[in-house]
Amino acid sequence: MCEPYLPKYTWIRTQIDKSDPPTDYDWMGYDGGKPIGRVRKEFHGPIQGKWQWVGWTPKPFPHSPPMPNLGYADTARLAVQMSERYWDKCNQIAAEKS
Repeated sequence: MCEPYLPKYTWIRTQIDKSDPPTDYDWMGYDGGKPIGRVRKEFHGPIQGKWQWVGWTPKPFPHSPPMPNLGYADTARLAVQMSERYWDKCNQIAAEKS
């Protein structure tokens, strides 16, 4: 059996505003102070129960962002892994272009 993925970056519950308390179903990732992505659980529709992941690019980014920059995973941990992979890939591209 493989070991579960251990996040490399800091993940904090998302809070949109003061009237929207954070939950365990919506997280934002940070590399230091830089936001790297977001994961959230879908509660309705055909993707109910899946976790959506979104990856963000470092700013400034010297190239068109790689695609896809979002997708769905069966668990929160897998969604975090996909978002972190996207961030790492973008940083690798940025380093190669500089």
